[in-house]
Amino acid sequence: MKKKLSLLLITVMVVLTACGQNKDANSPSATANNAASEPPAAEKTTLILGTSADYAPFEFHKTIDGKDTIVGFDIEIAKEIAKDMNAELEIQDMDFDGLLLALDTGKVDMVISGLTPTEERKKNVDFSEIYYLTDQGVLVNKDAAEQFKTLEDLKGKKIGIQKGSIQEGIAQEIADAKLTALGKIPELVMELKSGRVDAIILEKPVADQYAVAQTDIAVSEVKIEQPEEEAGVSIAVKKGEQELLNKIDETIARLKSSGAIDQFVVEANELVGE
Repeated sequence: MKKKLSLLLITVMVVLTACGQNKDANSPSATANNAASEPPAAEKTTLILGTSADYAPFEFHKTIDGKDTIVGFDIEIAKEIAKDMNAELEIQDMDFDGLLLALDTGKVDMVISGLTPTEERKKNVDFSEIYYLTDQGVLVNKDAAEQFKTLEDLKGKKIGIQKGSIQEGIAQEIADAKLTALGKIPELVMELKSGRVDAIILEKPVADQYAVAQTDIAVSEVKIEQPEEEAGVSIAVKKGEQELLNKIDETIARLKSSGAIDQFVVEANELVGE
């Protein structure tokens, strides 16, 4: 009798042990164990863009669906970079002359703002490949446009430029010119319309847009010659951020080869005119 009871107890213990080792794969504990073994989904990081959003069609403010929004072809490029990096794009709008300082102090991760990669700037920041080539334009009051035909006509004149821009360096080369450097282009346009400056030097696509939007000013016939390497615009990152720079260049190469940047420029110009 004892032998029978012992055999019965052993049989029950074996069955219980086997049941414990074959839990339902859909049970809460099994599901938790399976979830723990799966690799976590890649978390999105935040990519902070520094820009000066007063430079249509590069970057500018536009009311869309009742909300003030920063748009422009530079912004579309920034969105593509963020998408390729699986990152959320955050835009910081500030005065142009504060952008590279914000980059140096880590307040922003990259600067996209119609920025020319000059040798002087390269001492402090690293630049991407050039993504767009542009000419310089000279904006004047329409009733004075006939007075400005050549670069010689700017000699001794009151010239407005954006502080810290490539145009500031161009204006400094004009003999006897009296310069007014301000942080925002709309402020310079007000100076022009009020007669406190005679002309504004800025990139021609930007000059064109202001002339379209405000019929009392015009783009003059003045031509400013400059080498191709000074006519291009690039994206700036903090010195030594090579991994980020490589990712940016990959996106730029993709966008240029597909013709997307040209399309962004067209769309931005259309948006300005709406």
